[in-house]
Amino acid sequence: MRQRCVAPLLGVSLALLFVFSIGCEPTPVRVRALPTPAAELPPANLPPSLHQRNWTGPKRQGSCVHASIVNHLRWLNQDVLARRWRATYSDGEWDSRLRGRLDAAGVDYSFTLKADPRFLDWASMTRRGAILWWKPSHCCTFMGWVERDGRQYAAILDNNYPGRFELTPRQQFIRLWAGYGGFALTVLHPPASSLTYRSYEPIL
Repeated sequence: MRQRCVAPLLGVSLALLFVFSIGCEPTPVRVRALPTPAAELPPANLPPSLHQRNWTGPKRQGSCVHASIVNHLRWLNQDVLARRWRATYSDGEWDSRLRGRLDAAGVDYSFTLKADPRFLDWASMTRRGAILWWKPSHCCTFMGWVERDGRQYAAILDNNYPGRFELTPRQQFIRLWAGYGGFALTVLHPPASSLTYRSYEPIL
């Protein structure tokens, strides 16, 4: 008996739905576009809460290269790898061994040994950033180029001073970077997405 009642009830429901839907037009909503906000500065805008401070390893050496890599990986949404790197490596590091360790971890990357500014232009344009030799016997994270008053500056996250970005004029930065060895490396993962924003609002 229950099976016989299903079809009539279904037919009544569909009929009522059809009756009530006749003449129901959706009310159009007028909207207007809102201005697009300015791009984030620096392009690799890692939040201060995620800045990794340099630490001393078992050999009583600073771990600036590894702290820079951790900052870089966090920006690239590689949180698991960043935690593993922080727990595994410490003390001093040099570029060839660092690349060997990245190879062993199956990490794709690109690098330069010649202080080529085009490499940093690409790292900034793609919003990936890079790690590089910066300051005597030190490694920092390059967060991209920043425009201020018609001049271009390198934004640097120094793991000895987390919580802020240091700005150095482009030409001065490139000259000093070459003097410190000219090494830079970028991991080839997509960067964090841009901040979301409201693109339109209803017109009442």
